[in-house]
Amino acid sequence: MIVDCHVHVKGGDIYKREFRPAQILRTMDEAGVDRSVIFSICLGSRESNELTRECYEAAPDRFIPFAHVVPDERRGALDELDRAVGEWGWRGLKVHRGEMAEPDLGLLVPLGEKCIAYDIPMLIDVGGVPELSSGLATSLPELKLIIAHLGAPHDEAGVDKHVVMAREFPNMHLDTSYCHVPWKLPEVFARLPTEKLIFGSDGPLVHPAIDLKKIEVCHLPPDAFRKVTCDNILRLLGPER
Repeated sequence: MIVDCHVHVKGGDIYKREFRPAQILRTMDEAGVDRSVIFSICLGSRESNELTRECYEAAPDRFIPFAHVVPDERRGALDELDRAVGEWGWRGLKVHRGEMAEPDLGLLVPLGEKCIAYDIPMLIDVGGVPELSSGLATSLPELKLIIAHLGAPHDEAGVDKHVVMAREFPNMHLDTSYCHVPWKLPEVFARLPTEKLIFGSDGPLVHPAIDLKKIEVCHLPPDAFRKVTCDNILRLLGPER
């Protein structure tokens, strides 16, 4: 089984594109992906989750829904997380630094505490602010933390910083999505236990076959490949509610 941990129903590209279930499923089938974690960003918390819910209901056997909240909404973000996870049984939380006015760890910690209470992972794009990664890992050692894009999709030094952090913090994992420095991947796999790395594509804008191929050409042993492309994310998700 192949599981993609990073797929958008609404993306964060310049046009803030929205993707229909049929398009997402087509790219999954073309890439040989069995299931995908889906979420929407670039909308208010409630609106983004309604959009994800519509997509999820089109293929609940293929999609794994993550809540999305805007931390600056404060109490509203916490309430919406309760609705999506507590009422609907969704499997994780997606947060994006780009939707915050400032990189405020104080707004993220209460969300992380709820993730711990619900036993779900937080997938966060830290937007080039490694202090958010280290701050969350330090403040919330029980949080199942997934840092998107190896921490810095365009920046080799940023990737190196996150590799060091992922080695230091037991609760930190890195997803491989939207990696624009693919020559770093063999080094990352060599420096980190495979339990720390999770396949993601940033699809369907980035076709999942492209980012999956970046992993395949690293020629991981079959057991390690299975961990990165399936076992690690399923372990963090835990049982379906």
